[in-house]
Amino acid sequence: MTTLVTGGTGKTGSHVARLLHDAGYPLVVASRKGVAAEPFKVAKFDYSDPTTFENPFIVDPNIDRLYLVTPDVEDQLGAVRTFIDFALTKGVKRIVYVGSSAPLECKLYSPVWKYITTLGVEYTILRPTWFIGMDYSTC
Repeated sequence: MTTLVTGGTGKTGSHVARLLHDAGYPLVVASRKGVAAEPFKVAKFDYSDPTTFENPFIVDPNIDRLYLVTPDVEDQLGAVRTFIDFALTKGVKRIVYVGSSAPLECKLYSPVWKYITTLGVEYTILRPTWFIGMDYSTC
């Protein structure tokens, strides 16, 4: 049972990776450049390049959990849905999605939340409140 940490070198992912490692949980860090700090196992991964989706599962075929950080794009669901669907075929059974403190109706983030709730997997939607820099007027 291994966790794939997308955004594993970013603001929250790097901290989650460290906490999981320190607690003795197996994990793979996903990185667009394919590099991460020692001692992490790392896989080159990019939502915009489906040829990289298999990479984390090659590094560790026991991945069954996702820490999902989405890229900063307007169509959040379009950016991640294909990967989520792929990950489910590889045995992922739990998703922790780092969303936003935006209102649940926000068209930027709610499609991802709503989609995850339909998948029949365990899930947690995180709505961090300290990411204040977001302009929610487009929601």
